[in-house]
Amino acid sequence: MITAVLAATLALGAQDTVHARVLTTHDFHGTLQPRVYDWSDGRPVGGIGVVKTVMDRAEAECACPTFRFDGGDQMQGSLSSNLTYGATVVTAFNILGIDAAAVGNHELDWGVDTLLARQREASYPWLAANVFERDTGRRPPWAPPYVILEIDGVRVGVIGYLTSTTSSMLVSEMAAPFEFRRGASAVGSALSTVRAVRPDFTVIVAHAGGGCRDDRCGGEMVELARALDSGSVDLIVSGHDHRSGFAVVNGIPILRGGAGGRAIGVVDLYRLPDGRRWSRVAVDTVFADATRPDSGVLRAIAPFLAHADSVAQRQVATLRDPLDRRGDEYGLGRLIADAARRAASSDLAFTNRGGIRRELPAGPVTYGELFEVLPFGNAVYRLDVTGSQLMEILSHAADRPSHIFSGIRIAYDPTRPAGERLVSAELADGRPIVDDGRYAVGLPDFLARGGGGWGMLEGLRARAMGVTMLDALIEHLRSLPQPVVAPDDWRMTAVDQ
Repeated sequence: MITAVLAATLALGAQDTVHARVLTTHDFHGTLQPRVYDWSDGRPVGGIGVVKTVMDRAEAECACPTFRFDGGDQMQGSLSSNLTYGATVVTAFNILGIDAAAVGNHELDWGVDTLLARQREASYPWLAANVFERDTGRRPPWAPPYVILEIDGVRVGVIGYLTSTTSSMLVSEMAAPFEFRRGASAVGSALSTVRAVRPDFTVIVAHAGGGCRDDRCGGEMVELARALDSGSVDLIVSGHDHRSGFAVVNGIPILRGGAGGRAIGVVDLYRLPDGRRWSRVAVDTVFADATRPDSGVLRAIAPFLAHADSVAQRQVATLRDPLDRRGDEYGLGRLIADAARRAASSDLAFTNRGGIRRELPAGPVTYGELFEVLPFGNAVYRLDVTGSQLMEILSHAADRPSHIFSGIRIAYDPTRPAGERLVSAELADGRPIVDDGRYAVGLPDFLARGGGGWGMLEGLRARAMGVTMLDALIEHLRSLPQPVVAPDDWRMTAVDQ
């Protein structure tokens, strides 16, 4: 915040004070059109046209050098973006005027070649200083560490950071060639190079979370800020955690404006004549009914949206009740796990909660809505395992209860040490699991190929079923009596023994 003392100082030394404004987005996930959220009182929020207008207005109000940064995960998540492997969002972000962006973990979902293609199309650099090739120790071509930007004589050094947990969120063959290093040492050489240029301000754009709540601070960006020399960085533009948030750690502001274009961060950076630095931070919710969208960006993406809409509006089924994502298990997740079991013709199935990306309202449900539930294009795989192998899988799941099952009942004790938490397991029809028995398991390819901490599955016999998780869900919903009623039986229960 700007205090009265600072205001007076600015007034006395205005000609020598350096002032720049930073406008931020993060975790856009292809959300090109406005949406109504459960917190927005029926009002539409976001949309790239409105975000562009709000950013332009914020820049005009400041009448100062203004930089636009993104905290990563730009492309993956909407039908209009995914149909073009992210090219739609890059087109929009070019017009939005993004000056630099962090590489997000979902930028790698379609592989390095696709990411490099999108980077060639972008008019802005995508940065990640903490990623290295395991074989060479060099940074890969898709992860330049920093850029020096200059607008109206104000220079800003921008350093990228990609969460060190990225390897656990990619399939193993995608993650294997790279190291995603953690903390200040991982970006130290890039920071030193940038600081040697003596920019007016130094900013980290990071696809990594962290912040403070109720005076308790934690997370990767908090750890990074604490390890940096005070004054070496003026701002961290954060992402990955979809919630908006602001904290100051070790004198460094850490800001997440808001995911999906729901809000933008507005940061004013000041360097006073005596060398002191100040910042002022705001988060502006982007209400689409209060702002005229930018016509230029809407014209540019109109063909993409028209094609996506023609696909999205097809009705698939009708739901009796709204389906949310609250709790460890929920009806929507059970439907998805049941769909995987049906598609794989398997004894049981499971899916990761992190792959389920939105809720569904009651009533008619369209292809477009279901796509946003499962946007990542994961294929259904089938593992054929012995009973002893299956018990190892279930024990691993009990250590990290972040999955929803079908065709099985599991009891686990979260108070036990890891590796000992599985209490019991039986198939849904009551059959016990026999060590030398044979069982089929349905699951997304992301898990079958070692993603999400499931490296133990890589050596097991697996085959693709020729259908995506989304298509499996659609066929399953169509097969059920209408309106669809989601299962409410508990498949994985915590017990305290």
